[in-house]
Amino acid sequence: MDIIDRLQEIINYSDLNVSSFAKKIGVVDQTIRGIVVQRRNKPGFDILAKILQTFTWVDAEWLITGKGEMIKQKTTTKTENSPSLTELIQYLREKDLKIERLIEEKTELKVKFEMAKKTDMQKEEQGHVPYIPQNKMSQDM
Repeated sequence: MDIIDRLQEIINYSDLNVSSFAKKIGVVDQTIRGIVVQRRNKPGFDILAKILQTFTWVDAEWLITGKGEMIKQKTTTKTENSPSLTELIQYLREKDLKIERLIEEKTELKVKFEMAKKTDMQKEEQGHVPYIPQNKMSQDM
């Protein structure tokens, strides 16, 4: 399969005709017709660049050399030290849950503190002396 056949394969895969393909990549119909239909010319750099810019799913190596597959393979550049997106999402969810638990705990402690404070104020108003542990009293004397 030569480069002209690969161009024809892109046109067929895209469900286009020569004229609509030329229009889509921004060249004159006769230019593509001379390459694909009449097989008079080979596509130059400008045509290939326009094809790759328009059809971003086309693998450049396949288009130029015929090696590999027509459609680009999705590549991930995951290294040993870089976590996957799924791992990051899971980590963030765990942190969100921990934050929610801490907020709930803070709210509970705040309520308990306010109740204790209110109780102490009521005792003071009634003349009760707050409880002081024995150790504390013996140390003060």
